[in-house]
Amino acid sequence: MARKTINNGVIIGLIAILINLVTVFVYIYQTDLMQEQQKASVWPYVEWQYTYNQNEGFKIVISNKGIGPALITHKRIKLNNKVQPNLDSLIAELVGTSQIPHYKNDFQKKVLPANSSFYLVRSTDAKWSELLFMACMENKLEMELCFESVYKDQWISTGSEVMKKNCNF
Repeated sequence: MARKTINNGVIIGLIAILINLVTVFVYIYQTDLMQEQQKASVWPYVEWQYTYNQNEGFKIVISNKGIGPALITHKRIKLNNKVQPNLDSLIAELVGTSQIPHYKNDFQKKVLPANSSFYLVRSTDAKWSELLFMACMENKLEMELCFESVYKDQWISTGSEVMKKNCNF
């Protein structure tokens, strides 16, 4: 009966290879963690809301409450489940005309810095402000904003809810 013996050099070599493999996997894991931390350091967080008070009027405000800039890439505005092609169409559907004293800003492909906001619609005229607010309250106004970070991660904001997902609209 011949007994095979394993050379000590082979055992040491196999252990060295195993240690190197474990080290490579640890480095890969650490690299992934560092990339996630780097992405988290510039997360945008975009919200929108409409507000009304008698002193300031009616406004729809889009805000980035995150710690990094947001690039707004796509938008979809719906009123009573009907997609509106633009802001004039939305205002016309709400109050019957788009010829009101209001300020509008088109916002697609707009970079919104961290901790900043802008008015999408703003009216300081008392009559029109109240009319716009009441129309928004009586109708179902929905807006989806697709935005991304400097690392091209994408999210969709529906107002106060933000979901991490790719934009397909």
